[in-house]
Amino acid sequence: MHHLDLGLYCYQIEFTKKLLFEAEGKSLVDKMNWRITLIPRHLKLKIFSEGLQSIALLTVDNYRNIMKVMVFVVDDLLNKDLSEIYVKWNEMYLLSRQEMFKESDLKNFQEAIEKWAKLFIKLFGQFSNSDFKLSKLHSWVHHIVDTIREFRAINGYTTETYEALHKTYVKIPYCLSNKKDVEEQIMKTINININYHVKL
Repeated sequence: MHHLDLGLYCYQIEFTKKLLFEAEGKSLVDKMNWRITLIPRHLKLKIFSEGLQSIALLTVDNYRNIMKVMVFVVDDLLNKDLSEIYVKWNEMYLLSRQEMFKESDLKNFQEAIEKWAKLFIKLFGQFSNSDFKLSKLHSWVHHIVDTIREFRAINGYTTETYEALHKTYVKIPYCLSNKKDVEEQIMKTINININYHVKL
């Protein structure tokens, strides 16, 4: 789940701040932070009294608390799409936390992922320096459902599973690259490996 919490959701928050800044400057970002500070205290909900000043310091638990409120924080702040991306995120995130998946669940999950990703790219496309060649985004959109079919629910993964997958799909291809245009080289290496295994 760190793939989502500390990865894609972090991007979504950062891109939201950039989108708001681009639209109306610092005042809209400040308004978002102000709305976060207005959220009343509630049991099991962490309050961010300073807003989202430095998201680099946030933990997974912090991100999960932010997920619960961001739909309301960004509502009518800029446009309907901004609220909608957080709604789609929450729908997708809830589906990802299931313990068991039937084939119909996986189909619904893939549809939710694709709807979120399409809006994510539409809304934040101008802010990606890599033209959204983000390995976490790619693996989430194109491989997570197949990974669930093979390894079952993503909540059930152990640390060893993540480490083995990371080593196979990131570390080894990275070491084989010449360290220029790394993401593109990693993707080519992975595709070559996949094609090789398919032929076997």
